[in-house]
Amino acid sequence: MPLLAHPSKRSRRWLRWLAGGAMVVLAGVGGLYTVGDFGLTQRVLNDVESRALAGRSTHFDRYGLRLLYGTLQLGGRVVYPQAATLLNYYCDGHGDTLHFDARPLLRHPEVRRALQLRKPGITFRHQPTAGPFHIVRRTDWALYYAFDLLYIRQSPGTVVFYDNYFFQPLRRRSYTRFTFGRLHCKLNDGLIRVAYPQARPFVAYSAVAMSATTRATTN
Repeated sequence: MPLLAHPSKRSRRWLRWLAGGAMVVLAGVGGLYTVGDFGLTQRVLNDVESRALAGRSTHFDRYGLRLLYGTLQLGGRVVYPQAATLLNYYCDGHGDTLHFDARPLLRHPEVRRALQLRKPGITFRHQPTAGPFHIVRRTDWALYYAFDLLYIRQSPGTVVFYDNYFFQPLRRRSYTRFTFGRLHCKLNDGLIRVAYPQARPFVAYSAVAMSATTRATTN
């Protein structure tokens, strides 16, 4: 009967395996970033979407989508923390209202411009038209992923920002595009309900007191 490995040797072995596995994953991610996947991800997502539209989503579809959205939330905490917080709240199905700190928005030049023009809201994605809402000159991806359309309500000394946070139904065929280096894909917004049936819309809300300095620069 073979002797059991010494605990310290066994732990070092596991560490080597873990490090080796991490290197393989990082190499794969790096390869996708620099080379792309030649459309494989999009073909898989298209198949998942077709099954969802037909009401035939599989367990693998749900687990795969959960892995995808989980990765977006994890990566977003570093690159797009505000967007990741809102997405996590939606997926958990809390509903109702999520209060956020909008004070940094008052330093954003496009938000200042929207306040100066007394616009009822701002879209952070550059586009030809957006009704009465202010359109940024260049897409701000961090804020666009967080707030598709951020409404603004001003009163003396106070400004309220709010967003109706929800994802369009699957059959609406509304898509969000993602770019990771040379890896490009678009994702039907409604697929999030396949991954998280408990997800519920909510209102992201913040009321900010405007200082005299801030009011002077937006008037």
